[in-house]
Amino acid sequence: MKTPELPANETARLHSLRATGLLDTPADECFDRLTRLAQGIFGVKIALVSLVDEKRQWFKSCQGLEVRETSRDISFCGHSILQDQIFVVPNTREDERFRDNPLVTGSPWIGCYAGAPLVSPDGFALGTLCIIDDKPREFSATQLRQLRDLADCVEEEIRHRQRKRYYRALEQLSLLRNDSRGDPREHLRAGLQLGCEYLRLPFGIVSHIRDDDYRVVVQVSPPGALADGQTFSLKDTYCALTLQENKVLAIDHMAGSRYASHPCYRQFGLESYIGISLQVAGRCYGTLNFSSPDARTPTGFSDFDYEFVQLLARWVSFLLERWEVDTELMRYRQVEQAVAQAQASFINRPEHPQAFAELLEEILHFTGSEYGFIGEILHDGDGSPYLKTNTITNLAWNEASRRFYEDNIAEGLEFRNLDNLFGSVIATGQPVLSNRLADDTRSSGTPEGHPTIQNFLGLPIYHGNQFVGMMGLANRAEGYEKSMMEDLAPLLRTVGQLMEASRVQRQQRASELSLKRSEARLRGLFELSPVGIALNELDSGRFLEVNDAYLVSSGYSRAELLALEYRDITPGEYGAEDAIQREILISKGQFGPYEKELIRKDGSHYPVIIYGMLVEDASGRRLIWSIIEDISERKRLAVMQREFVSTVSHELRTPLTAISAALAMVSKGVAGALPVQAETMIGLALRNRERLQELIDDILDMEKLVAGKMSFRFETCALVPLLSRVIEDNHSYAERFSVRCELAGDAPDIRAMADPKRLTQVVANLLSNAIKFSHEGGVVQVRVTREDGYARVAVIDHGVGVPENFQHRLFGAFAQADGSDSRRVGGTGLGLAISKKLADKMNGRIGYCNTDGGGATFYIDLPEVSAP
Repeated sequence: MKTPELPANETARLHSLRATGLLDTPADECFDRLTRLAQGIFGVKIALVSLVDEKRQWFKSCQGLEVRETSRDISFCGHSILQDQIFVVPNTREDERFRDNPLVTGSPWIGCYAGAPLVSPDGFALGTLCIIDDKPREFSATQLRQLRDLADCVEEEIRHRQRKRYYRALEQLSLLRNDSRGDPREHLRAGLQLGCEYLRLPFGIVSHIRDDDYRVVVQVSPPGALADGQTFSLKDTYCALTLQENKVLAIDHMAGSRYASHPCYRQFGLESYIGISLQVAGRCYGTLNFSSPDARTPTGFSDFDYEFVQLLARWVSFLLERWEVDTELMRYRQVEQAVAQAQASFINRPEHPQAFAELLEEILHFTGSEYGFIGEILHDGDGSPYLKTNTITNLAWNEASRRFYEDNIAEGLEFRNLDNLFGSVIATGQPVLSNRLADDTRSSGTPEGHPTIQNFLGLPIYHGNQFVGMMGLANRAEGYEKSMMEDLAPLLRTVGQLMEASRVQRQQRASELSLKRSEARLRGLFELSPVGIALNELDSGRFLEVNDAYLVSSGYSRAELLALEYRDITPGEYGAEDAIQREILISKGQFGPYEKELIRKDGSHYPVIIYGMLVEDASGRRLIWSIIEDISERKRLAVMQREFVSTVSHELRTPLTAISAALAMVSKGVAGALPVQAETMIGLALRNRERLQELIDDILDMEKLVAGKMSFRFETCALVPLLSRVIEDNHSYAERFSVRCELAGDAPDIRAMADPKRLTQVVANLLSNAIKFSHEGGVVQVRVTREDGYARVAVIDHGVGVPENFQHRLFGAFAQADGSDSRRVGGTGLGLAISKKLADKMNGRIGYCNTDGGGATFYIDLPEVSAP
């Protein structure tokens, strides 16, 4: 016996089968009439309408058989649904696939079988109309056409039922329209549920779109998939496409459509989608949409589906418009009540500490916000503003933050880090509204474990014309709208009055609270510092304390980081340098600035600058206080700076060329003979033009090297001829300083692998430096030697040498041992930095050592190439 195979589209086929609503329903005369006709026309014992699900064939209509289902494994219909045409088995006892089938060897003793596939409107084989006899039998072509005709009648009955389902959905929609009392959100949810059931799609959403934010107003979805109030970036949703249409947008199979690269498909994998824009009070409100991770193939969405979505959208728009009107009226009444209550509190008990808290509670309820604060704008001795809260929602997320809140709430929390959203209000005196903090560059983020802040509204508070405070609100499910600023204006004016009264009371209590305020400030400086601070044991490296800023940079929670040692978050390549910094710390009591990288919790590296100080606790244990500054943003700005310098340098070349040409022509007498003093000045301008050209060329070379854009062409270079040319090219330059250059060495045939152009540039840089820093009448020697597989080119002078305190900076950009405006020789300070990078690119190395008897020796080593 052969078990029937599963169709390639089995999952979608079963979905289509269930959508018919026929499985496990009572007998139906419409189908029974057709099976009786088939039994009579063909004179067979059995005629069935059989539907094949996961494990069985179930009979919607059955003539001549007592059972209502059999196992799919032994079914004939399981084979039939794999065929495009009628599946015929004239003699089961001679067919190897069926002769040992229990339905052949036992009741109902099947001798022959013919099954016509029943195909759903969306193109899936659901089952068969089949005829069965207990004796072998051949069926004529005419009989098979008749069987197909009857099967078409069964399919038409199935389609008719789906049309009836559409009309029933319209009836249900009509009932919803006629009974829209009560909570509008739940009425919308009922409409979405109706749409999901009719369209056979698991996701239904009514969205509100404002600018680039997409907010889920109401949704129907599988458990845990979506929630009311969730927000997304509009560009990451299919609704961005819907808003571009003036009609229903339907996508049957996203992977096969022109939208396959859309970020929503890449992120959520929704294969089918149907949506329409919603118009409320003459403006675009958002969308009504339905979707599924399953493709709607092969037939896609029907005309019924399009019409149903349009009708449902009209009802949704009507309900939303009425909801907005009701909400606006309720908001107006709430503002009136809140203002009246606030005025009573301010007049009768301005000193009462609960006055702000009660008012904030009213505002949170009125706006539907989860968190909030009211705070005064105060100033330090140097005039720097900071925020001190009059009242704030308890946002504690762990034991330490809980203690901090409880210890300081009575006196008010102070926030001096203004590099964030509420800092923008303080800096400008203007409102700040952000409905998507995750994408807002003004947001400074929150510590590990901190409750999620999704949106924020910051409002300035004025007393007369004086900016005295601000109010912050966060986590409104629907997001914040500009109209809310106008709604809250009366309340804000009243809060300004209360702050003025509180200021007087605060001044009277200042002397009594000074000590506690100082303690809170110190704790706040540590906890709320924008720069990371950590305390470690010197010997073990174990973390003892860290502030929130460091946790934000590292990605660890406090508990996770306190379980680690310093070496656990340090890349291995910094081991040697860390040991040096430790010795400096022990010997001098502090170290830094020390630039390195640290490892985040996710394994990524980030750059920091660290300062450390050695202290001892009461028991004599050595500890390190470290300030750890995340310089990722500084690095990014450095890249921008390099790009700017490169652009400016390129732009300088054009005017410099024109100036050079003009000066040269004037110096040659094109404009007439020049006075002696004018000739001197023109000569000075030309020489300084050369220095400026050198500076531009060096800057551009450095920029290319840093950006990795400088090209190299490697070849085997004979060094002696190349060096001879470099010495000859610099002959006139050496004469200006009364210096002589000579080539020396015991390896006249030495060859190296290098880019000859770049190697010439490096040697020329070293040679010009040696000439500039040599004494008048001195000799600069270029020596070629072999050094352990490398060819070494050394440039040796007997000049002023390099100061010891400058040697570690020799190969840094813009480094000058004499940085004064009056230094003896010119230069960009880039030559050695460029030379080092060129040497690195040519797989070489560059270095420095003192020359015996005084002076400097710079050398470059390149891989030697053996003679052929």
